[in-house]
Amino acid sequence: MTRDDLIQQYGSVRAAARAMGVSESTLRSRLERGAQFEAAEQIDEDLPIEELLEIRKRKFAQKARAETANKVVDIKVKVAGPVGILHFGDPHVDDDGTDIVALEKHAKLIRDTEGLFGANIGDVSNNWVGRLARLYAEQSTTAKEAWRLTEWFIGSVDWLYLVGGNHDAWSGAGDPLQWLARGISGVHKDHGVRMSLNFPNRSSVMVNARHDFAGNSIYNPAHGVMKATHFGTRDHLSICGHKHVSGYGVLKDPDSGRVCHALQIASYKVYDRYAKERGFRDSSLSPCAVTVIDPALPDSHADKIKVFWDADEGAAFLKYKRRKV
Repeated sequence: MTRDDLIQQYGSVRAAARAMGVSESTLRSRLERGAQFEAAEQIDEDLPIEELLEIRKRKFAQKARAETANKVVDIKVKVAGPVGILHFGDPHVDDDGTDIVALEKHAKLIRDTEGLFGANIGDVSNNWVGRLARLYAEQSTTAKEAWRLTEWFIGSVDWLYLVGGNHDAWSGAGDPLQWLARGISGVHKDHGVRMSLNFPNRSSVMVNARHDFAGNSIYNPAHGVMKATHFGTRDHLSICGHKHVSGYGVLKDPDSGRVCHALQIASYKVYDRYAKERGFRDSSLSPCAVTVIDPALPDSHADKIKVFWDADEGAAFLKYKRRKV
């Protein structure tokens, strides 16, 4: 390459030396000596910086659009009148200590009950990975069988929402749960999702479902979700799992008059080696919770949302409420 070629490409010999990673004096010396041989043009495997910058700009713009759109997910409820949501606590479908009979029963209850929707708060399976993969030796279900059970569970209900828990997240970017959940009518999000349930009568109910809310208290098992409700968005319903304990709190927003419900739900993993090892006491009321929502009632009505720890009782109450529809 001649001096003119360098200047045409880089603007100056100094700029060319900087781009080539040599000193200016070394490059000028080479040019003065003249080329005694010439290699074919080398193709750099890296993208030019201009293209790389454009890609980063597009990536950020797409992420910004997604984050803005997903702050609140609008869900159009097509069922008129009261509806119910059966919120499954952490299923851990492959664990020997999981009540699989209850899981089957509650999935069937959803399918057989008009207006009852299914929802899951996270940790569908143990999904042991890394150093924890040794724990497969402590359960009778293999890793392959665990994914088959997960596929069965995801396919057993048309979910209103599916939240990915910490065990689910251990799969990393290649999470098979995202693939399994691709056909649901509702929404699947890692860690949590905030939804606006929009009813045919133009009423809306805000639901904030997370695998966990930050915060613990020895005095209140629902401390995290209650703290988020009190100091956060004050949605109609905030709900989480993760800790395998049950808790419930209600507060009224003094500004809007809205009655807000905060729920901590336990797990279908009834017998837990880790809990026994750490000496955790049994604080589970139920592996799930049913919330019955009457969109005809105002936000200030204490019974706009009714909470049932017994799934059958919740379904029965929903059927009673829907008789008037």
